[in-house]
Amino acid sequence: MPTSNIARAIGSPASDLTVDYTTSLDHFIERHVDLAKESAVISLFHAVRNIPYYSSGERSPEAVLRDNRGACTAKHLLLRDLLRRCGELADVELIEGDFAASMPVVNSMPDELKMWIRSGGIKDYHCYVVWRGPEREQILDATWPDALARHGFTVNSDWAGEGDTALAIVPTFIKSRVEDVIPRKEKLLLSLTREETHHRKLFLSLLSTWLASLPDQ
Repeated sequence: MPTSNIARAIGSPASDLTVDYTTSLDHFIERHVDLAKESAVISLFHAVRNIPYYSSGERSPEAVLRDNRGACTAKHLLLRDLLRRCGELADVELIEGDFAASMPVVNSMPDELKMWIRSGGIKDYHCYVVWRGPEREQILDATWPDALARHGFTVNSDWAGEGDTALAIVPTFIKSRVEDVIPRKEKLLLSLTREETHHRKLFLSLLSTWLASLPDQ
């Protein structure tokens, strides 16, 4: 189906996007949405979800499209903008939680990564999308791709448009729902202690290196 029949600029912040980024969004929609099979929301959720997870410190959705990988902030900004481009109401919400304690221990992980997951203690700020569904707001967490299901990660592969998806992190509490997500997250990360910041960076590096080493990623 032509882009013009699926994606459209709407009266929301999505219409303030750059021409190059908007064009990239339209191309993504063209590749992944077939309204004869399922809704655009379902198709785009799973398309973004199946982009490999990798934390490089680059949080822009443009980088996800360029590199075909990204962490929770960039992936959910991309999903938000794609949904808005299709005329949906969507925002990104930030929550605080223990990222390490929310993951399974996998035999192929390095020992240090296993230690962090078993002990927990990695304070982080996680993003997901809040989509205004037909009846209520719904939580869409597109963090983990299908390739990680065999390793015990909750990948949300069975989401078919109804209800909330499972979160990739157990929230301590909701921090905020904002338009300028990246500056807000950076401000929140500055509130971490020096030790918390060091541990978080080390954990994300270990996790991303392990994920990149998986043959099915």
